[in-house]
Amino acid sequence: MTIKDIAVCAFKLLGRSDIADALSAGSEPDNESAEKTEALVYCINAVEDELARYYFPVKWTEELQSADGKFYFTDFAHRPVKILEVKSDGKAVNFKEFSKYIYCGYKSITVEYEYSPEKRGLENASAFDGTAVGEGLIACGAAAEYCVVAGSVQLAAYWEGRYRRSIELLRGRMRARSVVPPRRWV
Repeated sequence: MTIKDIAVCAFKLLGRSDIADALSAGSEPDNESAEKTEALVYCINAVEDELARYYFPVKWTEELQSADGKFYFTDFAHRPVKILEVKSDGKAVNFKEFSKYIYCGYKSITVEYEYSPEKRGLENASAFDGTAVGEGLIACGAAAEYCVVAGSVQLAAYWEGRYRRSIELLRGRMRARSVVPPRRWV
């Protein structure tokens, strides 16, 4: 799922099939379409950031090296939001978080963390590609944001409601999967 796929879905939700069809066909948008597409991509990025920070964390694990045991956030592959676990030689180690780095006293670590997705363009893959978060959910949120930017308050409220309901529905499904069903034969 790419940002373009989400944009096409959002434009269709907003009743702008002309722009959606042009994006799908890969043709160059004119001035008005280009401006609207740029605004929508901004909205999609904002929605992905919100989803990753508050509802459906995006996790990453990587190995890092440091001569002094300080592992700067700028050296991470993504912008960390929350450090989940730090290991050295396969064993969990204590670490201390500072504003610009984590310190653990080891030279080589494996760190697992939640991150905030970087801003993406039309051709980039979504941060939620291959996850339970689908393009429809992100498109609803982006449509709500787009309507706020465009000044359409009633439409923004409608899409915001659908977006919030979709989040709760997906979170409910995810919680339901994590519950062990009762053993009726016992």
